[in-house]
Amino acid sequence: MSFIIIWINMRRYLLFFACIITIGELYAQQITVSGGGRPAYNHTPEISTGLTGGVFVIYSLNNATIEFSGEDDSPISWRLFRENGAASSTPISGAIQNGNISTLNISEADCGYIIEQNGESYYLWIIDYSQSPLILNAVSTSNEEGQCDMTTLMLDGEGKKLNYYSINGAPKSLRRELTVSYMSLTWDKESLAYTQTFQTETEYDFSSSIQVPSPLCNTDFTVTGDQILNYWGLSQTASTEEYITSAIGATATAEQTYREDATNEDDRHPTDYLGGSAPAEIEFKAYVTDAVTHIEWEFSDKEDFSNTIARYNDETLWYTFRDEGVTYVRLVASNSTATCQAYSETFTINIGEPRLEAPNVFSPGTSPGVNDEWKVAYKSIVSFKCWIFNKWGVQMFYFDSPDQGWDGKYRGKYVDPGVYYYVIEAKGANNKKMKLKGHINILRPKN
Repeated sequence: MSFIIIWINMRRYLLFFACIITIGELYAQQITVSGGGRPAYNHTPEISTGLTGGVFVIYSLNNATIEFSGEDDSPISWRLFRENGAASSTPISGAIQNGNISTLNISEADCGYIIEQNGESYYLWIIDYSQSPLILNAVSTSNEEGQCDMTTLMLDGEGKKLNYYSINGAPKSLRRELTVSYMSLTWDKESLAYTQTFQTETEYDFSSSIQVPSPLCNTDFTVTGDQILNYWGLSQTASTEEYITSAIGATATAEQTYREDATNEDDRHPTDYLGGSAPAEIEFKAYVTDAVTHIEWEFSDKEDFSNTIARYNDETLWYTFRDEGVTYVRLVASNSTATCQAYSETFTINIGEPRLEAPNVFSPGTSPGVNDEWKVAYKSIVSFKCWIFNKWGVQMFYFDSPDQGWDGKYRGKYVDPGVYYYVIEAKGANNKKMKLKGHINILRPKN
């Protein structure tokens, strides 16, 4: 069994090595296109085109040549084909061979050439750029309203497609790659601000009108290209006048204020969501781009905002959530004509169910820091009053905030151990009133 495995692996290695040798021989031949007034632009097409020699763009036919360096000095022949494919090629005469090098003066472009030697064929396509030049006379912006997402640029000029064909006659085109550059605004999380950034978009082909993402600030647009002219250092450039944007952007933040000292309050500092125990105070801040003229905070009890329960226009909004349940909040911004709107992310505020419980025993003055203060346990309590009495009905203590408590003192001195009574009147985030009555056992030795 091990011998068979070794033999299979060796066979794979030999096949791989043979492939490397074959590929090496293929690329030992070299095709060079020169002349035409500028260095030829070389494009490597998809393998499926069969154009093993590549696609070349020449500036013009003026003194343009194709030079083929063969593997030896055996005869080299040439053929020409057009868009119907290499099967319909015709012989070409006039090539000059000197040893293993054959040179052909290019008399026709926008066609394909076949070079043959020793039974091997090499295919390439020549494009004459002078027949399909890019011309950019001017560029302007469309004045149509509502260009909230995309802005239309109008190009005055021309630039036909740079077409070539596979050896089977399949149409292809070389991308011109026009570059559109302009300024816009980008949200910066670090600085909590919109900052100006340089933007570029690539258009693969020339068109009398093109669309780019709408800028979020006033800017001008510059169109340059194409990639062939860039290669020759002859880029065409055209710019618009200043474009007054109507597109807008809006970002919002929400920051909750937490009651850090209310240690007897449940869910007072949720980490995964906003809200928790009511009352929950949240600061909303609006950040908008240049063209925004109106903002509005929308509050809804529906996630799709099909029912709006409140609206506010403050740039910075402090809001206290007191009602149990889920509230959705988002910022809506619009421009002066209300043709463009932008929405912030939606904030979900979840206020939990009210809870109020009172202990019935504590031991003030015995072990400092351990059960030495009488406090209720609570959640989502929006109003609170508590009275504590002794058995004769004398009020020992009163407080009106559930995060407070009784230290077991009356007029600065610890009360005697025994039974005391509390009465609580409160209201929860569900708007229901709560009444609690009960006794408190104070455990401590008498002084």
